[in-house]
Amino acid sequence: MTKPFAKFPLLLVCLLLIGLEVPPVSAQADASDPAETADLPGFGVWGPAYRLRNVPEGMRLVVRASGDRSAATVGSLTRSASDVLVLNCFPEIVPLDFEDASSEAKREMLGGVWCRIDHYGMTGFVPGIYLDPILDR
Repeated sequence: MTKPFAKFPLLLVCLLLIGLEVPPVSAQADASDPAETADLPGFGVWGPAYRLRNVPEGMRLVVRASGDRSAATVGSLTRSASDVLVLNCFPEIVPLDFEDASSEAKREMLGGVWCRIDHYGMTGFVPGIYLDPILDR
């Protein structure tokens, strides 16, 4: 007569081997949940370290629903807005090129794109020429 748990150690070893190959679900961040991604550092053009530049005195920067000057307005930013989070830009800026660029080269790269931003819950698009990386953070 065979003992009911005689094969248990082999099964346990197999399960452990399988478990080691696949990280547990709780260890994986859900990118769709802002709480899971809010404290991840920015890389390349993405991240919270931007302020506005080139906005004339007494004016506000219009934030649009899409990357087009004729798109609907979703809000505006004051000339002194800071801690602007850049989510992505179109056309895309290569992250490594941006990281390795000088301050002036970064501003030049931003000059030809529209960037999707978030500023304290207001999300929309602004021309990149108005974004200035805050470099010493």
